[in-house]
Amino acid sequence: MKKILKYLFYGFLGVFVSISLFIGIFIYKAKRGINFYQTEPIELPAGLGEKSILIFSKANGFRHSEAIEASFSVYRQLGNKNGWKIFMTEDAGIFNEEQLALFQVVIWNNTSGKVLTDDQRIIFKDWIERGGGFIGIHAAGDDSHQWEWYEDEVLQAHFSHHNIGRDLDTAMLYLEMDAEHHQLFEGLLDTFGLADEWYCFYDNPRAQTSSILYTVDETTYNLSGNISFLIKDKNWGMGQDHPIVWFHQQKKGKVFYSALGHSPITFKHNNFQQLLTNAIQWTGNF
Repeated sequence: MKKILKYLFYGFLGVFVSISLFIGIFIYKAKRGINFYQTEPIELPAGLGEKSILIFSKANGFRHSEAIEASFSVYRQLGNKNGWKIFMTEDAGIFNEEQLALFQVVIWNNTSGKVLTDDQRIIFKDWIERGGGFIGIHAAGDDSHQWEWYEDEVLQAHFSHHNIGRDLDTAMLYLEMDAEHHQLFEGLLDTFGLADEWYCFYDNPRAQTSSILYTVDETTYNLSGNISFLIKDKNWGMGQDHPIVWFHQQKKGKVFYSALGHSPITFKHNNFQQLLTNAIQWTGNF
């Protein structure tokens, strides 16, 4: 009997340790990422230059696989419709001066973790501030990037948490019209419901230099990001003013960020596709 109890004890201990390791690795990967880099220039197709858009989907942190895969056909469709040249890669070797100069817009397509070397970061920062157009989608705004300039000046908001549940919550979003930036608002719905994962930020980008495109109504979804005994302080929101899509000038460049984009559902939504279209045209000066 003692031997059986001993085996049961070690069995339960092994399961507990395994689960704890799995959870620990998952949280570490989501928060810090398992970072690896590419530094060699990559092979590019001929004809890039005017109206060229780089879709960069590298994920050293949590990978939104389904959303990333669903996005590819949408970007191709938008490119064909508008006469844009679309190039998609997860190879950060493209972040060199010569190859980056071929693109007017770079989209971090659910990019997570530290994906660039320090030298590549300098090149990318310079590219944006000299007139490049940057678009960040969903995970591009989480706290896994380990880049102070990027969070402080590009995102202008610091990620806290997202709501957690078995299913995506459908929330209501509201458009903020701004006559000065009418190009960004063209064809967008004044209000619509969307099932997504809802990011919450410690600070409001409106307090910096950002203008808000959409806010989300916190009363229409569950705010809690608590996880049982692991996380107990994430059941809060940003209040009545909760930006979810925003934009601003970054010196001579332009920045557009959408916290939407967790799910394939979002990329298939007509209004989100119109939002992407407007963002690309504005950031790329097309």
